[in-house]
Amino acid sequence: MVLKYLNQDELFKVAMNIEQQGIEFYTTAYQQAVIEKAKDIFKFLAEAEKNHYEVFKKMSLEDQRIKFRPEDLDEEISLYLRSLVDSGIFENILPREEWKNITDKQALNIGIQVEKTSILFYSSIFEITEQESAKPALDKIIKEEKSHLVTLTTLWRDIG
Repeated sequence: MVLKYLNQDELFKVAMNIEQQGIEFYTTAYQQAVIEKAKDIFKFLAEAEKNHYEVFKKMSLEDQRIKFRPEDLDEEISLYLRSLVDSGIFENILPREEWKNITDKQALNIGIQVEKTSILFYSSIFEITEQESAKPALDKIIKEEKSHLVTLTTLWRDIG
């Protein structure tokens, strides 16, 4: 089934792209970090993004297509998901060539923004899928992204 603005295969590509960018961003942030606690968090997040990438890759390879209920495929949802396809989530906030010059605080701020966007994206997918076998993995990733958001926000506040 093809959506008006986004098809099922693209959802896996978007999810894998989000996670791949996360790996690259958090690895760069780790390499640039000055504050030891920030280094630890960025390293942890890079690993978490690798795990998420592998989950989506496995789902894609096992043909666990995320099937949608037709009544949920309104234009607004399709356009929202399409906008995430068209904009690199991390790169939309800060161009890749500037990643190597960010401070710990800036990296935390970008991470916070991206985690919020990721939560919205994965929650939207969870809500519109009728593929029950995909829901546990999506639910787990959403919970992990929420945990990442709390971790990043706490450190951001702590370093003032």
